[in-house]
Amino acid sequence: MAADWKYLPILKWKRGEQYALRELTQEQWDSVTPLIELQAIDAAPDLTALRAALPAYLAEVAAQIEKSIPQERQIFVDTHLVSQGYARQASLLAVICEQLRRKTKRAIYPVVGAAAMDSMGALSANAKETLLKLAPVLLRVRSDQIDASQITPLVADLVSSGIRKKSIHLLIDQYSLVSREPGDCVTTIKPYLTEAVAASCASVTLGGGSFPMTLTGIKAGVKDIPRIEWRAWKMIAKAGEFPQLRYADYSVTNPAPLPEIDPKTVNPSITIRYATKEDWHLLKGRGFKGAPAGEYANLCKLLVTNPAVYCGKHFSFGDGKYFALANGGGKNGVPWTWRREATSHHIVFTAKAL
Repeated sequence: MAADWKYLPILKWKRGEQYALRELTQEQWDSVTPLIELQAIDAAPDLTALRAALPAYLAEVAAQIEKSIPQERQIFVDTHLVSQGYARQASLLAVICEQLRRKTKRAIYPVVGAAAMDSMGALSANAKETLLKLAPVLLRVRSDQIDASQITPLVADLVSSGIRKKSIHLLIDQYSLVSREPGDCVTTIKPYLTEAVAASCASVTLGGGSFPMTLTGIKAGVKDIPRIEWRAWKMIAKAGEFPQLRYADYSVTNPAPLPEIDPKTVNPSITIRYATKEDWHLLKGRGFKGAPAGEYANLCKLLVTNPAVYCGKHFSFGDGKYFALANGGGKNGVPWTWRREATSHHIVFTAKAL
């Protein structure tokens, strides 16, 4: 069975996130189980093209998992972005998770979302048997897409496919909470949590994300961005109505799929996205192209000299990098290294806070 995690970081499985996981210590991994959203495969949605492209794609993903996640850790894998035009999403989920489990020798568990549920009835006997062997599963319910009353029927559908109820973990995903009020989020999500708990599955996790999709329009300097999902979680936890509830978020990334960035036309700002008790402490510098040497180091200095915010150089890998750069200068890095440092701190900070 999957571990009794407290924190389920939902990761886009980009380079920065992979490298952040590589740097977690054994202690920092405690109570953390990652959910990785595999990114799109470069193939047409038809079966022939998908079969041709899948072996190389899975070999690359397996190598990334082996480098990033210790063998003893459990991993939930979501495949809904891999080939969105492909109709048989449940079959694709089963094949990918089974292959990754075999290649990596790790406990890979499938994330069953809306697309997989819609095609569950079309599973072949072999694919159905594969999916049953992969249990437990995480049933991902997006509250922005379905009503709370649909949770019980969705669980029943999974049970009717042969998956035991105690092998089903529920993720109630609020998805994007940008610009929402925490209190409104609590009011909206409580019926979903009530239904989820009543379903008597293995566990219930509440997730969501509120980091902006883009920082365009935010001026250079220092700004606090509220962690809406965390504030709402704290309000729910304080009320005590759902004592076994677990927590998930999208780290320092917006929940929506990340667009492909053309480095020839986009000039991302050098930034630090630093999780604190209530907010992200955003330090935004100039655009990467043409920025003077030491722009990132100067932002690091602003961070590490703020004792009300900075956790110390030994807190996480990311915190150590911020300290080193603040005291030794260095290059400005690139977007994936900025994301690595921010994700490293965020995961450690959030897990400790739980």
